[in-house]
Amino acid sequence: MFAIIATAVALASFVAAESHQVTFTNNCGYGTPLFLYQGDSTPQGGTTIQGELNGGIAWLENGSCTTDGVNCGAVEFTLQNTGYSQADITLEPEGNHNYLYPIGFNFINGCSNGLFCDNPNCITVASFSPTQVPLADCQADNCGINVIFC
Repeated sequence: MFAIIATAVALASFVAAESHQVTFTNNCGYGTPLFLYQGDSTPQGGTTIQGELNGGIAWLENGSCTTDGVNCGAVEFTLQNTGYSQADITLEPEGNHNYLYPIGFNFINGCSNGLFCDNPNCITVASFSPTQVPLADCQADNCGINVIFC
């Protein structure tokens, strides 16, 4: 009887495990796609994160960006199994994130919607101020994100 209960608990824990995949599509022919997130401030390439992925930011390192994507356009995202997975394109011409290349994203593993900006004036899909932030969201558990450059 104990073995059955232990197996059931282990199986329930496995089913409830949360993970989120981050992938990149770099069509630019230059640069290195990177991201970091709350809890791990070391820039890294595409991977799968076990647990919630909060405060993610991705950019194309091309020699102009700092270690957190400042000076370059970026995609910011949070991926959670609470119906709260959201992402946006961040461009701040008067601030920290500048348009240097086309940039976008789409959700993967449960959703496929996203946003793409292919010019420095795409205000309907990119954040240009703290009050104007077009967001895309995904309510699928364990969804991931594919960030696209060029």
